[in-house]
Amino acid sequence: MANEEHLAILKQGAEIWNEWRTKNLSIKVDLSKANLSKIDLHGANLSEANLSEAILSGANLSRVNFSGANISRSNLSRTNLSRSDLSKTNLNGSVLMQAILRSANLEEAALGKANINGADLSKADLSKAILTLADLSKAILIGAILTGVDLSGAVLTGAVLSGTNLSEAILRDANLNRTQALGTNFTAANFTGACLEDWNTNSYTNLDSVICDYVYLRLGLKERRPSSGSFAPGEFTKLFQKSLETIDLIFRNGIDWDAFAYSFKKVEVENQGAQLDVQSIEKKGDGILVVRVSVTPTADKAKIHGDFMHGYEFAHKALEAQYQARVEDKDKEINRLFYLVNQLSGTPKKISNYYQQNSQFAGGVVDAETVQSQQIGGDICNKDNQELLD
Repeated sequence: MANEEHLAILKQGAEIWNEWRTKNLSIKVDLSKANLSKIDLHGANLSEANLSEAILSGANLSRVNFSGANISRSNLSRTNLSRSDLSKTNLNGSVLMQAILRSANLEEAALGKANINGADLSKADLSKAILTLADLSKAILIGAILTGVDLSGAVLTGAVLSGTNLSEAILRDANLNRTQALGTNFTAANFTGACLEDWNTNSYTNLDSVICDYVYLRLGLKERRPSSGSFAPGEFTKLFQKSLETIDLIFRNGIDWDAFAYSFKKVEVENQGAQLDVQSIEKKGDGILVVRVSVTPTADKAKIHGDFMHGYEFAHKALEAQYQARVEDKDKEINRLFYLVNQLSGTPKKISNYYQQNSQFAGGVVDAETVQSQQIGGDICNKDNQELLD
């Protein structure tokens, strides 16, 4: 329980409190379980104080010195802690929902299992902080420093990490679902076991020297990559680092791979200096597939995109007639075989139309979760369509 004398002095305001502390440096401040909600303590000196299980929700604690304090299991929701010194504090199990921690110093702070949902930590310094199993859902960490931070098992669903420095951070088993990581520095971070479902990165997201044995692409430990074993050194970076220049080709009803191969080859020939290369193919839900193609920085991306889609539509329509003709020919052949069998057996049988669902032959609709670029690299050609490709 809080010391009643300490509590009474503190409630007189930061100025009187700071004077008292200056004169009583040896006294250990006890404000545990105190109700200090909505109090204004701007600039107060609470270093090494015991504030465990205190209620500080809605308080103005900006520029407060909490260094070395015990604030574990406290309620700091919607509290203003901007520019406060929280270095080496114990915030384990505390509630910081929607708290304002802009430019706060949380270096080496302990925030294990803390609820930081929706908090604003823009430009905060969390270097070497411990955030194991912490909930940082929808937290804003734009421009924050998290070098060497331990986020093992942390939930970062919907968090904004754009422009954040997470070099050498530990993200083992962390949930990065829908995390915004545009321009984030993950150099030498450890991603082993992390979930990367729908995370958003760009060409400025730095994944150099990332340490990673495996990751999951869906929540619930689903879609492990690689499916077995571990990534080779550098393989994670190669697979997930986006090229500086890319073109996204969007297909809403599957992909006609014959038409794709024709159009891709045509555009490649017409734009030899662009160095086209299929980087990834991703399923986005609702039947939408996105093929990401990397190009040189000087390439005219708008022109290449337009030329490709025009060539794809042309080839797709031209090939549809050939596909239909092949199906009809197969129908006739199957019916002929059924007729011969019926003549030999003397037993009449119903003749069914032949149909083909989800063809695995060239020209069928491919509905893949992820297709590696090398699977469609090289010369892709169907003999029946040689004239068209020529």
